[in-house]
Amino acid sequence: MTVYALGDIQGCFYSFQDLLDKISFNPQKDQLWLVGDVVNRGLGSYQVLDWCYKNQNSIHPILGNHDLHFLAVAFKQSKLKSTDTFDDILNSANKKKLIDWVLNWPLTHFENNHLMVHAGVIPDWKIDDVMNLSKQVCTNLTSNPEIFFQNMYGNSPNKWNHKLIAQEKNRFVVNTMTRMRCLNKIDGSINYNYKGDLENIPSELKPWFDMPLRHLKGKSILTGHWSAIGIRRHKHGISLDSGCVWGGSLSAYDLANSTITSVKANKKDLV
Repeated sequence: MTVYALGDIQGCFYSFQDLLDKISFNPQKDQLWLVGDVVNRGLGSYQVLDWCYKNQNSIHPILGNHDLHFLAVAFKQSKLKSTDTFDDILNSANKKKLIDWVLNWPLTHFENNHLMVHAGVIPDWKIDDVMNLSKQVCTNLTSNPEIFFQNMYGNSPNKWNHKLIAQEKNRFVVNTMTRMRCLNKIDGSINYNYKGDLENIPSELKPWFDMPLRHLKGKSILTGHWSAIGIRRHKHGISLDSGCVWGGSLSAYDLANSTITSVKANKKDLV
């Protein structure tokens, strides 16, 4: 059995199939870890999600910010944007079962010292904190999606405090795990503005993975989300969003031998 972690698919069905062909993926014996943002922006969100649903026994998907936005729209707590491309799911005969399935995706997956989370984690958290907080948030999400999404949006609080009330804690955990890129050097608060490459990062900021994550020493953290930096190996793991939906590539990471396999974005996926 080979386990592959895949960067952000974002509805790029043909690129996804090209990559599966290149790695000779066999759903009967191999596994895919999907690092979030499975849907949206590419032209085949329904096709990607339908394939994943049919092969769910061989995949471990987690929620990214685009997957959460899809759910918020599905539960009528956010509006469809002009750049959204998941109306094919919302208009499909399989709408209910697909929404119910995505609703039950976790925010994290941890196995054999590999931690998969869409955006990242903060230095304050131990592995038990990461898993317990993600589980609490997902329980709140599934128990009352409408209320959850009404309170999910916003950039405050931007710094962790275990005394946060439940709604603030949900928002902070979601923002950290699905939106974060940089932290402020002085106080460790999340900066939501910078989305560029590492070469031009403002002096007062650090990538989250360059902060001292001493509580997670020995863990390999697999993320996506930050397409501007591409495939980036760092001291805590690897970032896997190689910008397929922007015309870049889609990449798979073999967990056993730490190798990367990529395919160029298929033009049939691009808006």
